[in-house]
Amino acid sequence: MSVDQIEEQIRRLTPADLSRLTEWLGQFLAERFGSSNSEWKESAEQIAELDRRLAEFKADPTIATPFEPDYFDNLRRQLADERAKKASARKV
Repeated sequence: MSVDQIEEQIRRLTPADLSRLTEWLGQFLAERFGSSNSEWKESAEQIAELDRRLAEFKADPTIATPFEPDYFDNLRRQLADERAKKASARKV
C-alpha cells in the first residue's frame, strides 16, 4: 500500500477510529523512536494540555477540524525543508 493510499484511508476514518489510530501511532512512535530521540520531550504542562484536548475531543468528536486536501503535501514539503536546513547546517 502506498503512502497516498494510506492517506486516503485515513481521511475516511470516523472520529472514533481516527482517535484510536492516533493513540496507536503515538505509542508506536514512542516505542520505536522514544529512547533514541532525545529532542522530543514533552513537559508535564504539555502532556496535561494534550490529555485535556483528547478528553474534550472524546466528549464531542464533532469539534474535530478535517484536514485540508493538501495538508499532507504541505507537511511533506515542510519536513523536507527542515531536513535540508539541518543537512546544510551539518556541512558548515
